[in-house]
Amino acid sequence: MISLQARVVVFGRRSHSVLDSNSPASTIQLNPVMSDATVPPPFVPQAPFQGPGGDVILRSSDGIDFYVYRIVLSLASPVFEHMFGSSQPPSESDTLPVVPMAESAIILDRSLRFFYPGAEPVVDSVGQLCDILELLIGKYDTQSLVSLGKRFLRDYIDAEPLACFAVAIRLGWQDIARTAARKCLSLPLLTPTHKLPNVWKNAPGTAYYHLLQYHYRCGEAARASWKDLSWVNSPETNEGIWETQACRCTRYLEASCHLPGTKGYGTMVWFIQYLQASAEMAAINPSPDIIDDCSLISKALQGIQNCPDCKGRMSKVLPEFISTQWWPHIKSEIAKVELDLEF
Repeated sequence: MISLQARVVVFGRRSHSVLDSNSPASTIQLNPVMSDATVPPPFVPQAPFQGPGGDVILRSSDGIDFYVYRIVLSLASPVFEHMFGSSQPPSESDTLPVVPMAESAIILDRSLRFFYPGAEPVVDSVGQLCDILELLIGKYDTQSLVSLGKRFLRDYIDAEPLACFAVAIRLGWQDIARTAARKCLSLPLLTPTHKLPNVWKNAPGTAYYHLLQYHYRCGEAARASWKDLSWVNSPETNEGIWETQACRCTRYLEASCHLPGTKGYGTMVWFIQYLQASAEMAAINPSPDIIDDCSLISKALQGIQNCPDCKGRMSKVLPEFISTQWWPHIKSEIAKVELDLEF
């Protein structure tokens, strides 16, 4: 049971008794009273936390008071419910209990706004969101806010997938972690110069190891995607792209390079070289956004300038083949790779 015995400290016209939110039972320590000459802190609580309403005060680690109602905190958090349930009912005097908090005023303010009536959630960065979610869901077990927390975290995935992955791992959110991991495929994680965001400081090291393994295996899947060409549609759906016998292009005659319906003529060298180059590029950053690189298409088209049979038709046929068959094939091979995580 949490001891709510406290001495009374007088601040102006109102007195406050000090409670402890950080241990089941403890000796109450009195925060020093700020003198009038003390420079006020830069953060000033806004509605609905600035007082004089409320029946309890949450005092931030930097000495800022937030006037709140116990019933609101208790309905949101079983931790607060247990804390206040063990106390005496509010008296009719001016004495307000004070709960010292370990969090700064800005984090406390942003956290309360996630569930307090009349307040709107405000988040300044993914790092701040991490602190908010760990306080609300990790420390105070406000499970009713999981859906809202996920929605806010998803908003940062495109811009900061690596940070979002760490936050999701720490909170046990598998769906967010897997979405963020796929977005991380666009990052050069396998290069030694890549730095981790600050939110990784408390994340398990095994999570980063599994993320690197996932990145590597996706890259290997992309690299191998051109070696078996049986997935290519029949020549009837790509008229004239590779079945002509009269084409003057140099060809690969290996069986592994034969395309469906080519009757063993072999496949043009420039075509195979394009598949190899784009697969290698995808292996480094196996992201759908990276794969869509028009510079490689231009390079492939340059390789057919000396072939009158290919030159006239490939500028249209090749990009169509790439967008409708080749890119979807690479993406489907990458999508088969599973992220291994222990939650």
